[in-house]
Amino acid sequence: MNFKTLVVIPNIVLTCFSLLGSPLVFSDTVNIVSPNTIPPYVIRKSNSGIQLALVKASIANAGHTTKISYASNERSLNLLQAKSVDGMINVPPNIPNMFYSESIIEYQNGAVALKSNHLKITSISDLSPLRVVSFQNASKYFSAEYREMVSNNPRYDELVSQFSQLQMLFNQRCDVIVIDKRIFSYFKGLHKNEQGFDAPVIFYDILPPSPRLAAFNSKAMRDEFNAGLSKLKSSGRYQEIIDSYVDDTLWQKK
Repeated sequence: MNFKTLVVIPNIVLTCFSLLGSPLVFSDTVNIVSPNTIPPYVIRKSNSGIQLALVKASIANAGHTTKISYASNERSLNLLQAKSVDGMINVPPNIPNMFYSESIIEYQNGAVALKSNHLKITSISDLSPLRVVSFQNASKYFSAEYREMVSNNPRYDELVSQFSQLQMLFNQRCDVIVIDKRIFSYFKGLHKNEQGFDAPVIFYDILPPSPRLAAFNSKAMRDEFNAGLSKLKSSGRYQEIIDSYVDDTLWQKK
């Protein structure tokens, strides 16, 4: 039975289900749309990634399978609002008539520098005199304090490729890169044999975490997802999924 078909079944049929004491069963397949690749969270080429794996496992815990489709941020939101899909991940906040999940995972951006440079960085403003390379549109994504740093720093740059950020850092063509912890760990692991990539680094925790949510057209589906996510976390499988992509304890070891 298709999920979208179920929600338009006349009330009298739903009432009969309740009277019979049978649980309301959703479609076997939940259609989720995702923005394009953000390794290691979303890897479109292999239909994998930390975030997608956590979503699939949470939905499986609720008794369903997941079908993932990909689109731009704008197109994904249009599909969700048109109810062409059941849910979307990495949804902008405060979209009307949507039911938001608990946080699936938190992105943790910060500043990464070579340990040998002995930099003292305790706030965003400390980046102002440094050669900083961030990811595309970071200046739009972060706070007013971050934008002020950008406006005061003539040596600030943003790149489309996050792997290129690591190349800039390890080749000492910049002082600091602004990047998510797990994205850094993922690309460092993929390219661990590249010259210079074994240099010790320090992560400066100067930016707030960014919770990543899913949004659904149905409160019932959202509630099932949250229950499945909670079960995933309590079982220990949640961290196992993360660890299968990156070493999530890398920074605690420093």
